[in-house]
Amino acid sequence: MSVKPIHGGWIAGALATALLVACGGGGADLDPQQGPAAAARERTLALPPGLAIGADANLRGVWGPVTPWPLIAVHGVLTADGRVLSYGTKADGTQTGNFIYDIWNPADDSHLTLANTTNTDVFCSSQLMLPAGDAIVVSGGDNWTGTGTTNTGNPNSTVLNLGSNALTRGNNMNASRWYSTSTMLLNGEIYVQGGSGGTAAPEVRGGNGVYRSLGGANTSALDFMYPRNFIAPDGRVFGFASGGQMYYINTAGSGSLSIAGALNSAVTGSDSSAAMFAPGRILQYGGNSNGAVVIDITGGAPVVSSTSSMLRTRRLSVATILADGKVLATGGSAVWNAMTNVSYEAEIWNPQTGLWSVGASAQNPRLYHGNALLLPDASVLVFGGGAPSPSGVPGNLNREIYYPPYLFAAGGTPALRPAIAAAPTVVDVGRTVQV
Repeated sequence: MSVKPIHGGWIAGALATALLVACGGGGADLDPQQGPAAAARERTLALPPGLAIGADANLRGVWGPVTPWPLIAVHGVLTADGRVLSYGTKADGTQTGNFIYDIWNPADDSHLTLANTTNTDVFCSSQLMLPAGDAIVVSGGDNWTGTGTTNTGNPNSTVLNLGSNALTRGNNMNASRWYSTSTMLLNGEIYVQGGSGGTAAPEVRGGNGVYRSLGGANTSALDFMYPRNFIAPDGRVFGFASGGQMYYINTAGSGSLSIAGALNSAVTGSDSSAAMFAPGRILQYGGNSNGAVVIDITGGAPVVSSTSSMLRTRRLSVATILADGKVLATGGSAVWNAMTNVSYEAEIWNPQTGLWSVGASAQNPRLYHGNALLLPDASVLVFGGGAPSPSGVPGNLNREIYYPPYLFAAGGTPALRPAIAAAPTVVDVGRTVQV
């Protein structure tokens, strides 16, 4: 297996997580000194006791049971050691990140729910794990008045130390940001764009934790709501706004912005979904139709091509890259945060064929503030949804786990999977290595 990382110089912990995900494995030893015998080891995924596995699980996958979660997971981050940070509401599902956050350990299905003592409401912030894998940086969020939230931005940053599990205040940003996007640059710095109150200029968090404003990149003409940003093969930030405007940001010096055309309105909107499934290639779907497109930026100027349509329109869906390179769509409905043509089915897009396949169905609707994460064992954690929920629908203080088709053999038996026998501990940007 070859791996070519493009998102920075990964070291031990982060690389381990990346390789485990890429191979669909879990708990593998990355010691390069292991002998050939280790490569012969095979094992199956540990599934929940009593889980019914259909004969077509190798085609449609399987959903695990609905399990309680301590809050509505508006935000979720996978840590380098395989745990999951989530936050976004109080324990009763009330919108705010001012009070608690939770760390889930899938190894024993345990939760550590802690008090947020920073006086920062981190609801609708943006967050990334630092390259060393030892901390998560949260940029911006909302403002708690003492009785409720205001849907306005704050300039704060908070840092979760993954060794102590403590959330503390970091340096302030140069602008307030509610609904911003954070993107890791090739040098390990964090690029932050958008968010209500922060449209005039993006900024960069340096390795010293200080934010510098990119006054030369005027993004005020772009929508503030979670810009879709990705690292281009040449190191620039490529993105597109809710209205479809495509652009490049050069983060050097004071920064610069160049517009690169626009997407068709049929696949845009603040409730559409996107995922970079390969270096320089992005799947965009949902929004105003059931259509989907591929944006190719490998040659510089973006080239947009149509791909096959989905089963139905998915607004507020989540796109997750699977361990085999396909893209999973979960959640969403035809009308924004409404129980109209709800998509319960997992739907998987194959970049080799350009076709979608319909998988098994979840039990709960995942609409506004729904969430999904690929876990190190190659299953997908699907949680969140609510704050607010559609009328008459309770908020999702729960989770479901989707086990994709590649985890099963024909006839509904768990598939055998190889273990990682040897892998490098350090990988340079752009270098292809063997695992």
